[in-house]
Amino acid sequence: MSRVCQVSGVGPMKGHRKRHPHSGAWKLRAPKKNHTFVPNLQTVTVPTPEGKVRLKVTTSVLTSREFQDYLSGVKPLPEEIIKKARPRSKK
Repeated sequence: MSRVCQVSGVGPMKGHRKRHPHSGAWKLRAPKKNHTFVPNLQTVTVPTPEGKVRLKVTTSVLTSREFQDYLSGVKPLPEEIIKKARPRSKK
């Protein structure tokens, strides 16, 4: 499974994990190691007219006012988001 937000498209980023930069000689230079910054994804079930849809959403999107309208049912969920998610079948 990919670690990508299905609403905003935010995914993992690469960078350096950097320790405290020591001052002084070249030997005491701050070490940098490669690091992957992964978004904080949460699984949310959103009601739609066709049924419930599970989405992987970042916490920053969860707290946004626009997404809260989708959760409460004030606004319908856009079709492109529904297509990205797998609708849950009713058993």
